[in-house]
Amino acid sequence: MKIKVKTKDCRLIVTVKTSGKECIDERELDRFSRAFMRGFLRPRLIRKSQIEYTGPVGISLYDRFKRPISKRDFLFVIEQIIVAVQKLYANNFPIINLHMDIRNTYINESTKEVQFVYTPLTIYQRQTNLIEFLETVVYSVKPEREEDTDYISRFLYFFRSISPFDINKLEKFVIKEDKSVVSIIRKQNAGQSGFMTNKQQHYVEHYEQNSSANTDDDPTGLLDDDPTGLLEDEAVEFVEDEETALLIDEETEATGLLLEDDEDTALLDEDEEDVHYPTLYRVITEENISIDKPVFRLGKEKSYVDYFVTNNIAVSRSHADIISRGNRYFVKDLNSKNHTYINGQMIPVQCEVEIFDGDKLRLGNEEFVFYV
Repeated sequence: MKIKVKTKDCRLIVTVKTSGKECIDERELDRFSRAFMRGFLRPRLIRKSQIEYTGPVGISLYDRFKRPISKRDFLFVIEQIIVAVQKLYANNFPIINLHMDIRNTYINESTKEVQFVYTPLTIYQRQTNLIEFLETVVYSVKPEREEDTDYISRFLYFFRSISPFDINKLEKFVIKEDKSVVSIIRKQNAGQSGFMTNKQQHYVEHYEQNSSANTDDDPTGLLDDDPTGLLEDEAVEFVEDEETALLIDEETEATGLLLEDDEDTALLDEDEEDVHYPTLYRVITEENISIDKPVFRLGKEKSYVDYFVTNNIAVSRSHADIISRGNRYFVKDLNSKNHTYINGQMIPVQCEVEIFDGDKLRLGNEEFVFYV
């Protein structure tokens, strides 16, 4: 297998070409590409023996590990490996198809996002397994000179103490060392409006109130039976949706993600328990946006929207709402300057138009794909 890497227009492009007896499983590749899992470069079949992957610009972990790394950055890498593997298991994708090589795993140095390459083959030539991959990571990093420099050895001993190996147990190490890392990586996009409520009507009233004032528009744009104490509780359940897994510790809620009285967490009332929120895929950035509110606003004004559309002056400050009602979804144009389109058809202003799985949504000239 030959792999070539280049960057173009702030995008990372990885080309994988099979050789010998290797053969791409096109059906499995199509299923994987439709999953749109964050943390994986998006594949596109060029020909029967070649796949092109695209994603955020970055460098290989191999190159990143040539320079010293902080404890927090190391934990960020480890947690993202854990989450990626959990997503593959949860969606029934064979782990053997994951490129477990630090030369073919990429990281954006600004956002610290790790991107993986997944190539489904009908005949396997690669032999590297997950344990070997993690050991390579451990032995490749160079810790920065900081107060705690023993975390690498602690990780290695804890990692080797897990028998039989279970990727889910490895997360307990990250939680023990810095639980905020788990919280940050697993937390879904909560929106940027800062407005929290459990009533759909409150969203409507809130947004309608602010919409008229912002209809636009200016162009702005480890062993001794476990001395770490991390293996004591094993009642951990992982719930995986298409985009983000939430860690539930049934006894201790160790991550701090699921506190019943958390002021920042809204509880669904009986009328909204059956709402299934969709996902929006932004084409230009290849970003998956979780629509996680009954009324989810798109636009370029950070103070009034749930998703801030960057780098596009054609999008209005408060451009459009996506409204979720049970298993039905609607788009409402908020009197935007450059209009809103579904599958190329302009929708009327201030009217709710139903949108379906796979439909193309366009705000001005900004393209999205809607997925349930």
